[in-house]
Amino acid sequence: MKRSISLLAIALMFALTAPALAGGEQCAKEHAAKKAKMAAHGWLGIETEKDEASGAYRVTKVAAGSPAEQAGFQSGDVLVAFNGIPVKDKEKMKAAKASLGVGSRVSYTVARNGAQQQLSATLAPVPEEVLAKWVAEDEEAAKVAAKDN
Repeated sequence: MKRSISLLAIALMFALTAPALAGGEQCAKEHAAKKAKMAAHGWLGIETEKDEASGAYRVTKVAAGSPAEQAGFQSGDVLVAFNGIPVKDKEKMKAAKASLGVGSRVSYTVARNGAQQQLSATLAPVPEEVLAKWVAEDEEAAKVAAKDN
């Protein structure tokens, strides 16, 4: 009798954990696909912050050795346009960025010291530490969205 209860317990445990294990595998595949998609978009090498009052995006950091540094971006630059599209037009910006990838040439209009200037760069492969940060931020946003629903 003890043996049949042990076998039943093992079978029940497997039945309960198998879907979780399968879900974990699916989750890992989705994670890898999302990471690959992020990596394929390429990297400029700037960090920005949105000014809530004006809605403008200001460059807060330019990564050393990045395409942005080579193009002349500076901390404090205000992003005005991307490939001729006003930065405030979120839908057009999103559509324009969707087709870009590593090796794509991009052009930004920035405001600096009261004047506007054009800066062009070629998107580079995303450094592994930057990609890890993007993935973590995306996962955190997904958790927050799930919690809100």
